[in-house]
Amino acid sequence: MPSQRFMRLPQEKQTVIWEAAVHEFADQPYDKVSINQIIKQAGISRGSFYTYFEDKRDLLLFILWGTKQQWTQFCVKSLEESGGDFFGIVTRFMEEAIVFCRHNNLFSLHKNLIAYPEPLLEFLPNPADCEQELNEVLLSKLDRSRFVDPSDEGVVLVARIAAMILFTTLSEFCKRPEREELLKENFRKSLYILAHGAYHASYSGKMEDKES
Repeated sequence: MPSQRFMRLPQEKQTVIWEAAVHEFADQPYDKVSINQIIKQAGISRGSFYTYFEDKRDLLLFILWGTKQQWTQFCVKSLEESGGDFFGIVTRFMEEAIVFCRHNNLFSLHKNLIAYPEPLLEFLPNPADCEQELNEVLLSKLDRSRFVDPSDEGVVLVARIAAMILFTTLSEFCKRPEREELLKENFRKSLYILAHGAYHASYSGKMEDKES
């Protein structure tokens, strides 16, 4: 993570270094990322770089941590603006994520990491930690009044199913971006089924005895 000296830099200068680093990590596989290119684009000296970060691994950890923080802040803000509407925030998250995938160098950066399994395991945030942090946000700010089971366990279960629908849709979009409208429509239908159920009759959750 960055040194205190980096954190004392003006926000404008931090942003220049951030953008130069993201551009390089998005453009090159991790093992070919050049600190020389980063400092050239950022307009800083090599000596200054090493007073801010230990190495390129430290810089990448900072970028990924910052990205996670941005998405968490987005979730908090969206929940507050929507009055805690769960399906509203999931839909908004999908729209923002597609924009992110289409235009943001950070998406190319993540694709580069995924192409190299060892860096992926080392650098990407722990999924369990991410889920716990997101659940804490949801459970503290979500309007649970419309949930059939408003308990922590019930809300987390619905959130996990919604997350699977969301990330499956995003994965398909990354492979076939020209199918965006169809994918969005299927996403909306899937959320509708999750919100309202697939059956008119109640489902007991177990196989009934055919002779009863």
